[in-house]
Amino acid sequence: MSDLTRTISISSLCFLSFFCFQVGVFLWSGHKLKQNGRRTLIFIELFTGFMLLFDALAYIFRGNISQLGWFMVRLSNLFVYICNFSISFFVCFYVCEFLKQARLSLTLIFHPKTALKNGIPIQLFVVLFLCILGICLIVISQFTNLFYYFDENNLYHRNTLFPLGVGIGLLPGLITLTVLLQNRKKMQTNAFVSLLLYFVLPLVGVILILVSYGFSWINISLGLGALHLFYSSIKLMEIEFYSGERAHSIISPVYKSEVTSIETRKRVARNHFWQGLAISLGGVLLVLVIISIRGISLPEKTLIIEKPYIENDSSKSVCVTFGRNAEKHWVDEGDPDRTGAQYDGVIFNNMSSTIITDWHFSIYVPEKGCSIDPGPWNGTFTLSDGTLDVKKPHADDAENIHGEDFYTITPLKTLGFGCIMYTPHNYQPLDQKIIFTYSSILKPLTNKLFIVFLAVLFIIFIIATTIMLFEGKLIRVEEENKKLENTVKERTKELEAEKNRSENLLLNILPKEIAKELTAHPERTIAKEYPNVTVLFTDIVGFTKISGEMTAEEVVTMLNKMFTMFDERAQREGIEKIKTIGDAYMAAAGLTEEEFNDGALRMVRFAKGLLQDVQTFNENSNIKLLIRLGVNSGPVVAGVIGKTKFIYDIWGDTVNVASRMESTGMPMRIHVTETTKDQTISRFQYSKNTEIDVKGKGMMKTFFL
Repeated sequence: MSDLTRTISISSLCFLSFFCFQVGVFLWSGHKLKQNGRRTLIFIELFTGFMLLFDALAYIFRGNISQLGWFMVRLSNLFVYICNFSISFFVCFYVCEFLKQARLSLTLIFHPKTALKNGIPIQLFVVLFLCILGICLIVISQFTNLFYYFDENNLYHRNTLFPLGVGIGLLPGLITLTVLLQNRKKMQTNAFVSLLLYFVLPLVGVILILVSYGFSWINISLGLGALHLFYSSIKLMEIEFYSGERAHSIISPVYKSEVTSIETRKRVARNHFWQGLAISLGGVLLVLVIISIRGISLPEKTLIIEKPYIENDSSKSVCVTFGRNAEKHWVDEGDPDRTGAQYDGVIFNNMSSTIITDWHFSIYVPEKGCSIDPGPWNGTFTLSDGTLDVKKPHADDAENIHGEDFYTITPLKTLGFGCIMYTPHNYQPLDQKIIFTYSSILKPLTNKLFIVFLAVLFIIFIIATTIMLFEGKLIRVEEENKKLENTVKERTKELEAEKNRSENLLLNILPKEIAKELTAHPERTIAKEYPNVTVLFTDIVGFTKISGEMTAEEVVTMLNKMFTMFDERAQREGIEKIKTIGDAYMAAAGLTEEEFNDGALRMVRFAKGLLQDVQTFNENSNIKLLIRLGVNSGPVVAGVIGKTKFIYDIWGDTVNVASRMESTGMPMRIHVTETTKDQTISRFQYSKNTEIDVKGKGMMKTFFL
């Protein structure tokens, strides 16, 4: 771990610890603990504060070989794990309090049967068991190095079964998460999301600590989650304060209650079981997959080999051969009492799932008369105090001629090494003891038993997930059927009540909203002001002359055919038809109380469509028609006139100006005011403005599309 990482870790842990203690004391102040409605949240905050504090102390005393450092590192790591499991239990207890909508007594854990009858989820007791098991194993690990150990430099190292500790620590959180998910429909969205977010950060922390070791990801994420729980409860605390309620109950969202059959309750219970199993197995599988990819760092091991092997013994996990090459030896010309020779050695890794990442060994040599020819060799060879020390080359070593990874020894592989050494004639390396020390990484995916175990877990996970989804689908179908039955009953009653009203409304052509309002309040005078309505008028050019040359039936047929096309387009594009007067067609858009709407855009697009409809009409008719179109936007008053034959109409200066735009327009052209042009200039192009004299308005700028 770099000094920067260590400093950041200590600073982050101390900072979060301070705030968690501050929050815990704040929640505690002014209340007796036994009567405090947020007692469980206080425990969460205080245990989180202690966990972060102890983790910071573990970082501070890391590598301190004094007696104080020796005790502090071990005690700090022990209490970090104990606090971790304690937090997991109290978070589950906190979720159960939300579900029961009351402050629960901690004594219920001693009366499980009574608690289960009163509706306490059984998962609470499963979490309690796992937390107690985890604490016991952590205590045992202090004496057996079960999960982690400390080297001679007082540095913390993961041990072989560390992933088991991660899994046991992960399961309580996953089980609590299933409780929350299973009861999400009973809670309001804000409360559910608030509790759900607490689990997201620790899960991310678990993944990060397995991927990137050295930073306290899990504990920092738990600290952030604890603070999140506090901040999310502030609103509830405000409600409690202003309502004057300081009773024993927790002020929390109103829960929905549903009457369900016995069979449905059994199905829900089965679904909850499979859901919990699926989520728990999913978390465990995720941890195992990450561990499988990264491998498990094993503690350093030392082998004492009384005599170097002559050849590999496959029954041993590691074999080391080291001897003089029978063909390559000579008498030292500079010193006749010495023999020069090539000494060859081989390291045999007979382990099927373990990579030897670092290694070194020592063997006895005479203290006098020995020297090593300068390398580089496949190993760092040094002589000191009557021993030959051979170490694996590292990145900065001159002997590292092949790259550092070359000197790692993969499963069932060998690594050869050698050097040229001068020794007294009588030196026999095969009679000497070798002390071989190595570090290794276990690769579980290369082990058949682990693959079988992983496959079995995956199969169970698939089965649990499938059953969970199937049961969940059946439950949802039952719920939908019940809702449908209730809906049918309600709609039948409503239809009977609406039948008489609908018969009266069928004779009247009114906008939908006006019709609803008139039905609900038949005696009320309906009149509304709308701030920005776009009005359109169309008129057939020369209609008087054309109609004079046709029979009445032909005129009505012609108008009906063309206005039907207009009506269909108005319905498609959301335009409100107001009325027709002879050959004139009046429509409006933007009949809403919102000043800023898209009524002008829709109306201009509708007007362009009317020109297309006229062209289509002319293509299929012997009579060729031309129309003028005028459009204006502005405020109008709309209402219903009459009591027996209702007429919906709009009035105002905007309507008059729109009519004037039509009467002063040009055939087959869209004539608009400046107000409409300003609202649609981003989508349509207009001609240069012209000026017309509008009665009561004077000269106005107008435009043609």
